[in-house]
Amino acid sequence: MNDTAQQHTAPAPAKTALLPGGPFDPGPLTTKEGFRTQARRTSKPPDLQDCAPLGTKVTLSDPRLVYHGRLLPVETDDVAIGMNQARRMLLKNLTPGNGRGPNFVVDGPRLSGKSHLAALIALGFHALVEKSYGADPDRYPVVYINVPHDRADDLHWSLPFADFLGIEHSRSPETMNHRAVDMTEPIVRIMQRARTRLVVVDGVEYIRSGERQTAFDYLLRLQDRLPGVTFLFCGIGAREIVRAGYGDHRSQAPAAGTHGPRPHSGFPTLWVRPVPYTEADSEQWHRVLGKVEENLRLYEHKPGTLRNLAAYLHGRTDGSMHVLDQLICQAAQASVLEGTERIDQDLLDSILTGYDDPAY
Repeated sequence: MNDTAQQHTAPAPAKTALLPGGPFDPGPLTTKEGFRTQARRTSKPPDLQDCAPLGTKVTLSDPRLVYHGRLLPVETDDVAIGMNQARRMLLKNLTPGNGRGPNFVVDGPRLSGKSHLAALIALGFHALVEKSYGADPDRYPVVYINVPHDRADDLHWSLPFADFLGIEHSRSPETMNHRAVDMTEPIVRIMQRARTRLVVVDGVEYIRSGERQTAFDYLLRLQDRLPGVTFLFCGIGAREIVRAGYGDHRSQAPAAGTHGPRPHSGFPTLWVRPVPYTEADSEQWHRVLGKVEENLRLYEHKPGTLRNLAAYLHGRTDGSMHVLDQLICQAAQASVLEGTERIDQDLLDSILTGYDDPAY
């Protein structure tokens, strides 16, 4: 970066451990340091042969306890399809271009895994850029933000971009009161030099109808100044929110008996839904549970137990990967701490997630 960018850059935050003796926290995706650390990190389950033997006293820093607190993500059909489609749409962003990039949307119901897919797309594109051009400390191909809490004006919309890029945005010339300033100009200059090609805006469901014009006017003007940049919008109802925000009225269906354009949102939409489970459609749920079971590192767990509890587990989670993760992570950690080293229905019945918990 040149001197202008460096004078705005704040020092990287210190890393802290998740648990005593545990792995370092890579930081959030919404900072350049955290994003880059997560993009370059590789994770794999610990080998039981390298872990403390069965019967050994377990501490909170035990590698298996830490690992089971955040199991490796399992790919559902929607995630696989979404990743493939996103790769196709973003390949053109590897080369410089003029004009706006092909914006798209990740949508789906609550707790379905939308943010997970958006994060995978962002991290995957970062890896694709580094594979194509090599690592470059001055390149930030992806900027990842959450919708700001205050969305009243351009100033507040500029702040999450400044936070990601590490730009100081508060001034207190003579008092202790910090006053934020509009950081649009510095963030545009830095993103241009950093060759940003993808901006992820997560949590768009928090943009209220009365705030849409301010929000999308700002984002549209920002995109106009960043040639070739694609915006990915993620959230509950994101498809309709983005369509309304950009003033796209082309979704009106033609009158009966007439020919006309097919209804569409104007933005490609990647859908993420809970995994179904019925007698006629059970394969994907069984495959998900099988993969979850493969990722467990428990001494006494019998393979196939989770698949045999498929109906029970779907009843507890409604096919939500977020809820399934909560349930299995808690159960796995409890089995390690309590020394049973296995997951069964009795243990699962004792785990509370807040979603269809058994009655007591």
